[in-house]
Amino acid sequence: MKALILLGCPETPSQTPMSIYAAYKLAEKGYDVTIAANPAASKLVKVSDPEKYYIHEMIDLDDCLANIQEGEYDLLLGFVHKDAAASYFVTFYQLLQTKSIALVFEKDSELLKEYTETVSENTDAKVISVRAFHNPNPLKVNLDKALKEL
Repeated sequence: MKALILLGCPETPSQTPMSIYAAYKLAEKGYDVTIAANPAASKLVKVSDPEKYYIHEMIDLDDCLANIQEGEYDLLLGFVHKDAAASYFVTFYQLLQTKSIALVFEKDSELLKEYTETVSENTDAKVISVRAFHNPNPLKVNLDKALKEL
């Protein structure tokens, strides 16, 4: 089984550790995990896992988008904390047509609602929506619940 994790702008401190945690948890479930990230997010992940203990494969987000095929991945997991990230998630969802989880997080409750609605209205993905920015625990707890359902 193959999983794709989407990472955009790494502005939120929670995204990088949670992406590594998510890759670890998915690998435990038998997924071969690829992270598609923008250059800044990619650099942070590479610095955080220099021996590639958790992250074995990374690809540029835009290159991945340009070459992705329906059915290429069995699971899509997107970190959504910006409007652009919501758009990317919806686009990847439409192209892949696979089981998907959107991890929507933001410290501003109005923006959180907006991003959650964007994903919910345009996909059938499981949407996890939590107020979070610095503290990854709300993300971790809710991601763990979603992964148990896989």
